[in-house]
Amino acid sequence: MKKVILILSLILSTGLAYSQYGGSYKSSSGFDPSKLTFGGNMNLQFGNYTAVGISPQVGYNFSKYFTAGVGLGYNYFREKNYDVKWSRHYVSFDVFGRFYPVDFLVISVQPEASRVWETIENSGNKYKTNKFVPSVLIGGGLRYMNMIAMIQYDVVQEEYSPYGNNLFYSIGYSFNF
Repeated sequence: MKKVILILSLILSTGLAYSQYGGSYKSSSGFDPSKLTFGGNMNLQFGNYTAVGISPQVGYNFSKYFTAGVGLGYNYFREKNYDVKWSRHYVSFDVFGRFYPVDFLVISVQPEASRVWETIENSGNKYKTNKFVPSVLIGGGLRYMNMIAMIQYDVVQEEYSPYGNNLFYSIGYSFNF
């Protein structure tokens, strides 16, 4: 887990460091680096139930109304109840599209492919699961400056989905350089 977090941190910090160099550049192909956006989500929760995650994303503002991009993610969940210990590690890749009908509203679609590693320890017995988990998140919410707050839902409803079978909220960030 520490290695994954370290690698993701190095990749993100290197990208941010290199984004500071150079001026505005527009190639003849129409690609404009000033339309790149960097952001993502982080989560932390500790106690009998622990949740830790990071999911950086890189996108491109195709217009003032539409942004699309890709992201990577890592999530860790653990729960301890008496003699039962349960944990899951997720590594994921996502593609996202966000539509902004007005400046402060956002509608989002995000297909995601995850790999889950689950361990359950119960009364000295240990069970392990390793499987592919698809998700498609749809949602909407509000945007204020660099923050995006959304209500989302996983329409695939796979048993091992990290999002469960309820609506959930997420608060993320997005920065343009």
